Amino acid sequence: MRSVAAMQRIGPDRLGPVLVYPSADLAWWLVPCGAEDVLDDLGRLTVQPKGWMLRCPPAEWYVDGRAWLEKPDGSGDLTDPAALGAAFGPGGGPRLPAEAFC
Repeated sequence: MRSVAAMQRIGPDRLGPVLVYPSADLAWWLVPCGAEDVLDDLGRLTVQPKGWMLRCPPAEWYVDGRAWLEKPDGSGDLTDPAALGAAFGPGGGPRLPAEAFC
């Protein structure tokens, strides 16, 4: 659900493909190379290096528990790293109810 909420905050004009693996509570956001410069301070996100292997199903299929939440469309558009950072950064992520801090 964090990824769905982040997708809504990012908006369709800056959103690229998002692969999810719900049973493991994982999501992979496809971002341009160099995104680590923008995202390296966020503990909620890990930027994998160029060439890192990501096993993913075809766009229309659900395979081995993985599916595309936002499908690749062939345009080559990727998620804007600044928008992704804002969606998961301070003030952008999900908040716990106040009583959780007592």
